[in-house]
Amino acid sequence: MKKKSKYLILLFIFIVIVSILFFLNFNKKETNEPVVNGNIIQVKNFDLDARSTNLKTMTEGSIFVEGEKEHIDHIKIVAHVEIDPADWGGVAFYIPDQWSVSSITSSYPESQSGLKPVEYVSTWMNSSDDSSWRTMIEIGRERNYKTNGGGTGTIVIDLIPDKKDKSPSESLKIGIEVGSEEKDGKRVMGTDSVEVPVF
Repeated sequence: MKKKSKYLILLFIFIVIVSILFFLNFNKKETNEPVVNGNIIQVKNFDLDARSTNLKTMTEGSIFVEGEKEHIDHIKIVAHVEIDPADWGGVAFYIPDQWSVSSITSSYPESQSGLKPVEYVSTWMNSSDDSSWRTMIEIGRERNYKTNGGGTGTIVIDLIPDKKDKSPSESLKIGIEVGSEEKDGKRVMGTDSVEVPVF
């Protein structure tokens, strides 16, 4: 009888140990699971080409808005760009006032080996109080009106609000423009454009 109860106790202890190990391992697997779209509260897609010209310049992608309830913490723009070899206007993104660019990652022009992508991205700040745009980010745009050979690439732009716990605004829009042309002796950058309402 004592021998039987001894076995029962050992069996009970074994079951408890196995249960604890299983529980710990299960929780460990849960914590290692990747978080997908953790704080994403909105995704906006865009698709724009230089249809008013003969150029094959275009950009398409998504704008990811991160935050909680009524506060935006972070905006990420992920865009594929394709710039025509004859286009000196390239692609430009306009960032609204009260938002700062924290980082830009670019692979353009990825089809041309030996070229540095950092040399094909420029950032311009607007000092005017009347404008709704704070920053302009240009990809493959040549202000000397000479083409740079065009190409394709991926651009990732990270934005953060000037003030923490930024509340969404109806006027919060990302501006995008593509293309260039010379008409009647006038050179125009951004022949085609769109404004993407973010919230």
